[in-house]
Amino acid sequence: MTSVLTVSVATLGIRRYDTFAQFRNHMELIVREAAEAGSRLLLLPELACVGLLWMDEQASETRVPQVSALYRRALTPRFGEYKRVLSQLAMQYKITIAGASFWLEQGGQGANVGFFFKSDGTIVEQLKLHPTLGERAIYTVGGSEIKVCEVDGVRVGMLICYDIQFPEVTRFLVDAGVEVLLVPSLTDERGVWRVHHCAHARAVENQLFVCVSPLIGDLGIPVDRPVHGRGAAFIACPIDNRFKIQDGTLARAAPDVESILHSSLDLELLRKSRARSEITQLADRRPDLYSSLLCRT
Repeated sequence: MTSVLTVSVATLGIRRYDTFAQFRNHMELIVREAAEAGSRLLLLPELACVGLLWMDEQASETRVPQVSALYRRALTPRFGEYKRVLSQLAMQYKITIAGASFWLEQGGQGANVGFFFKSDGTIVEQLKLHPTLGERAIYTVGGSEIKVCEVDGVRVGMLICYDIQFPEVTRFLVDAGVEVLLVPSLTDERGVWRVHHCAHARAVENQLFVCVSPLIGDLGIPVDRPVHGRGAAFIACPIDNRFKIQDGTLARAAPDVESILHSSLDLELLRKSRARSEITQLADRRPDLYSSLLCRT
């Protein structure tokens, strides 16, 4: 098990791809930079695939009622190629690529699928657990499983955007040994703050690193209510005398600008924080008490 895990967290700008080759070239630039920075893991945002919608000839005319049909028509057939491209890049550059969720139709229902593309060619898929109102409007359903992956012996979990607002899932992952939580995200100016505050809360509650990767920019679809992503990549950490970071922000990128945040996560420091610091949040839990707190009068 490594004592330091070097990670890269992308603030990814939306681009309108005319061909799949343009998408691949964009991804390769980011993967190459992460690998050259010495990172063992690269986190890409939620729905990194949406620029592929512009390969459809009706994209520029799509209005809200037609969004569901566009996603099904433009994205679902490209699921296999999308996975092949990112898996090949992970193997070529010897790095784990995480997040990069993709929307597709499965059995008549929509799914927002996140990934761990490992450097040995293994692909682990995880569905978003809690679809938003907008996702449910295009008949997206939530997943029912959560995955734990290892990168250089470090246990890593993933919650896709809205999922970070449900603390029960993070606690489940921490009980399974997770020390690094990944949050690929796509949200607007209010959602940015929901993700921000929840990521920091999960880092404090569970004494772990939380890495957030947003998709930013104007998609232009649908024309009457276009998707517009906001935010900045950041890494939250515990707030205690071990880390000595007053606001719990280990690293942060500039907002609303495509960039890659490189950072080294000190796992030994995290383990010391969990074992002995001014706040021992995990050790001080009282689960037996919580189940019997209700006092009936």
